[in-house]
Amino acid sequence: MNSRLVIFISLMVGALSGAGLIALVYYEPPTGAFAALALLLVVLSVTGFSGPVWSVVLRRIMPKTADRTVVVMGMRFGLWGGIFLASFVLLNILGYMDSVLVLAILALLIMIEMFIQQNVARKKSSRKSRR
Repeated sequence: MNSRLVIFISLMVGALSGAGLIALVYYEPPTGAFAALALLLVVLSVTGFSGPVWSVVLRRIMPKTADRTVVVMGMRFGLWGGIFLASFVLLNILGYMDSVLVLAILALLIMIEMFIQQNVARKKSSRKSRR
């Protein structure tokens, strides 16, 4: 798939989920199911809007990397940002907002991303050695 199409679809998902989140908060009472749906919409809207931004930033940082790789990494970074913001909102709703807990969640997400990048690099190096 073309990277421009992926970016366009991502922005449309972000806009639609943002509009859904606004409608949900405005029209529905805060119950458990609607709170879970709101957190899902927060993840989708942050991912949809920040994924293309990360893709542009990564394209500037790593100009010789394949376009598909940069777009996938950008969308993954946007997903991590969405998960972090949703966990931040959830902690605030539950009343467990603590700076140490927020930093622990951030560190956990960074470690997961580092594991994924190391796994991809290991797979690339093993493919090159087989040739």
